[in-house]
Amino acid sequence: MAAEATPENQGVILIGMPGSGKSTVGKKLSERTGLPFLDTDALIEAGESNRLAEIIARHTSEGFREIEAAYVQSIQSAGSVISTGGSVCYSREAMQHLGSLGTIVWLDVSPEVLEQRVADAFDRGVLIEPGTTLADLYDSRFPLYELYAELKIEASQLSPEEVVSRICEQLSL
Repeated sequence: MAAEATPENQGVILIGMPGSGKSTVGKKLSERTGLPFLDTDALIEAGESNRLAEIIARHTSEGFREIEAAYVQSIQSAGSVISTGGSVCYSREAMQHLGSLGTIVWLDVSPEVLEQRVADAFDRGVLIEPGTTLADLYDSRFPLYELYAELKIEASQLSPEEVVSRICEQLSL
């Protein structure tokens, strides 16, 4: 399923679980294409003058989702590579806005690989309830990622460079 990037919609929006490589791939994709790079987690941390983990602790999961959705919906950077936080999929409005800025690409990584990559989810600022595993979180988010993604890259066994190449091939970038 190859999505077609058009001049007014040439951006690439990366979605997926924490540890799926969105920020790493986003930076490399930006370098390769010359498109500007934006990381929504960094945007939120800068705007709130705090780390994600502290923002989540202060505002609860639901409060953080509202903050994240507001920041994402304020982005006007069509034609950029945008790396999103894994929980952005919970906001239909935010996802629709992101879809207006470019092609939504899901970096799908298996729960087993995520467990290896994400050592301390709470310290990292992952929106995960106590007692919930990354596999549980993956299962709950999978249908949302599937719903919004225009392109899915199975990234479990790929290097960041290979993911970038696949995205560029599929989107003719």
